[in-house]
Amino acid sequence: MSSRVLTFSILAAVLLAGSLVALKEGWLNGWRMRLTELVTQSGPPYTEARFRIDLVDQINYARTAEKMTALRVDPEMETWLASKFETLDLTDLNKVTSQVQEGMPRYFRVSICSASSPSLKELLHRFHEYVHRDQPEMTHLAVAVRSRAAGLMHEALVVVGQRLNDFTPEALTHAKENTPFYSVCVHCKQPHFMNLSNQQRSMALECPKCRKKYAVIAADSKSRFRYVNEFLTGYAPPAVFPKNESRVQQLFTIWSAVHANCRYTNDPGIKKSESMYAKKEQLDSWQFADETQRLLRGDCEDSSIYLADWLMSRGFQVRVALGRYGDMGGHAWCVVKIEDREYLIESTEGKPDPSNPPLASQVGSRYVPEVLFDRYAIYVPASSNRVWKGDYWSTKSWVRIEPRTELGHDPLLSRGTEEEKSKAKSLVQAANSAQASRVGRATDAATAVPTAISLGLGDIPRGAKEWRISRVPEHE
Repeated sequence: MSSRVLTFSILAAVLLAGSLVALKEGWLNGWRMRLTELVTQSGPPYTEARFRIDLVDQINYARTAEKMTALRVDPEMETWLASKFETLDLTDLNKVTSQVQEGMPRYFRVSICSASSPSLKELLHRFHEYVHRDQPEMTHLAVAVRSRAAGLMHEALVVVGQRLNDFTPEALTHAKENTPFYSVCVHCKQPHFMNLSNQQRSMALECPKCRKKYAVIAADSKSRFRYVNEFLTGYAPPAVFPKNESRVQQLFTIWSAVHANCRYTNDPGIKKSESMYAKKEQLDSWQFADETQRLLRGDCEDSSIYLADWLMSRGFQVRVALGRYGDMGGHAWCVVKIEDREYLIESTEGKPDPSNPPLASQVGSRYVPEVLFDRYAIYVPASSNRVWKGDYWSTKSWVRIEPRTELGHDPLLSRGTEEEKSKAKSLVQAANSAQASRVGRATDAATAVPTAISLGLGDIPRGAKEWRISRVPEHE
């Protein structure tokens, strides 16, 4: 008799506890609706798939009524939720939020809501208050549903978030002020977001994990952002050079022409002590070589681009350096490699002197480059805490990065057919391997600078169709 009483007491306690839980969680109405559905159901059952569709519609109807943009379902997020949902503890939504942000780093902001009910229709009503939250910055959502207690209970999780677009210079050009972007570090593959302002006209992208730079961008005169290597377009003035001129002589001829015909002009609002790509409240714009030739003026990066573009078009192996010059702060210059010699070429400081060739090993002690670039790529330090040793071409010191291809922005490489992708890759590889020899003069021998030479340059007139630059021996 006592055992029956004990069993009855236990059952009564379980039922009472279940009733209290159901009352606390608000499930009584859900059970009533579930029983009504079972008794009166005449058509097809209300499924989880239908619930998901109705919940998305309910959320977007509410946003439309509040004049907010409708949310889009994110298949990537839904796939991630489907794979993780069984392991998520919905009693700790703070932890779930952290898990979502870690698993889906493309999301800048995340808002989560969960509910449970015996009835899917009643469960839909439980999200009514959530969908009226004011979250205009959100862009996407995902819904996950699971059954519990052999199908007697349903749990749903809604994730609403601000999904970031991939960073591209074009996206920054058209972005609103302080728009966050998503990016992945080329070095350590760490995904991260970054807040960028298109009011800052030049900047370096740096990974928050490995602290290495992986891209440098700048705005042109029309306020369009580009990777800095894209300012080297292959332009060269239509100049005519003397025959049989050595490579070093030709280097000095071009250098002198740029130096004599490009007046140094500071960009408005820029202090010379500021970094080349960390300027605040800038009015700076970078010029293409043909713009600098037409204007006959520019600052250090403009004249360096002009000089480098011309030299590269004549077959020289050149890199533009962005970095620091002694205590003067941010600066830009060129480095030219002819056979085994490296020449540090200043486009703004001092007059070129053929009798005193500026070998980088001799004049470059005060120059500390932070980024290099040529027409095809940028070069960043291999180590975030490197010690500068004066080598501009060492593969141990510099990491080569092709921003368009490695950051996934090249149209052919990312969206073309397999044949187009293969062709694009071969073109890029050919351009990279050709270097200076592709224009036919890079192999000319010249290791010494003649001292009995004066460069008769004169003024280059505006709008001239052809520049005739002569090299006149002093004692002819």
